[in-house]
Amino acid sequence: MLLLVLVGGSALLWQSALRARDRAVHASRRLCAQAGVQLLDQSVSLRRLALVRSGSGRLAVRRHYSFEVSTDGSNRHPGSLQFDGDRLENFSLPLRADDPALAELARLH
Repeated sequence: MLLLVLVGGSALLWQSALRARDRAVHASRRLCAQAGVQLLDQSVSLRRLALVRSGSGRLAVRRHYSFEVSTDGSNRHPGSLQFDGDRLENFSLPLRADDPALAELARLH
């Protein structure tokens, strides 16, 4: 009976991890499309996993994913996502050379 519970629990954890990875791939594709950069390898990789308290005080699994993007088709830059539970909390993408935000930053300096 204990073996059955362990196998069932492992299967549920595996399924949860696959759903989380699918959410990360979907989010990275959407963010890259919005930023006008190319998601390389069409993949994300899990870098860190931790238990944290969410804003409501409940325990959540924090997952950090990394991936690579290209701003012009010939270079590679790192990108990252952070999920707390099912919610995207943070992300990082490089700016393209023709991005208006980059021009604004140059004017500020």
